[in-house]
Amino acid sequence: MRYEEYIKTQFRKLDESALIPEDKIPDLDLYIDQAEMFFKTQFEKLDLSGGKNVITKAMINNYTKNELIPRPEGKKYTKAHILMTAMIIYLKGIFKIEEIEVLMKPLVENRKSDFEDHIDPSILYNTACAINEEYVKKLAETVDADIDTIKKCLEETDIADDQRMEIFILILSLAMKADAAKYMAARLLETYFVIPEKERREKTKKTKKTEEK
Repeated sequence: MRYEEYIKTQFRKLDESALIPEDKIPDLDLYIDQAEMFFKTQFEKLDLSGGKNVITKAMINNYTKNELIPRPEGKKYTKAHILMTAMIIYLKGIFKIEEIEVLMKPLVENRKSDFEDHIDPSILYNTACAINEEYVKKLAETVDADIDTIKKCLEETDIADDQRMEIFILILSLAMKADAAKYMAARLLETYFVIPEKERREKTKKTKKTEEK
C-alpha cells in the first residue's frame, strides 16, 4: 500500500475512534472496575497507548486522591467523573500530572461547592470534541497538500520518488506542527492556571503569617 492511501485509512480511523463521544458514556454510575473496562473498550480500536493500558483502576484512584477528579459518590463514578477522566487522558499526552492537577482544580472545586452552580463537564468536553473533529478534517486536507508540496520540492533532487524520504519529511513536518500546538497549550496553561495558582498560594501564606503576628 502506498503511504498516501495508508494515511487516508489512518485519518478515517482517527475520525471514527480517536475521541470518545459523549453519547457512548453510560448515564448509569459505574464501579471503578467498570470505568476501567469502559475506557479500555473505547480505545481498543485506536492504539494510543503503545500496548499499555490507557487507564487503570490505580490511576483512577490516584486521580481521586490528588483531586484531579471529585471523589466518587459512594463507590460509584458518575458520568461527570468519566468525562473528567477522559479529559485527563487526552491532557496526559503533553502535560505532567501536576500540571493537569492545576488545570482540573477549578472543576473539582466547583463540583464540591454548595454555593456555586455546577459547571457541566459535558459542555466543556463536547465543545473541545467539536473543535477537534473540524481540526482532524482540516489536518487531513493539509497533509494531502503537504504531500504535493514535498513531491514538488524533491522533483529536481537526487531523492525524487524516494518514498521513505518523502515520509521522513512528512513525519518531521507533523512533529513540528505538534510541537507548535504543544507550545501554545503549555503557554496558556502556565499563564492562566499555573501562575495564578502560585500567586494564590503565596498570598495565602502571607495572610497566615500576618495573622500569626
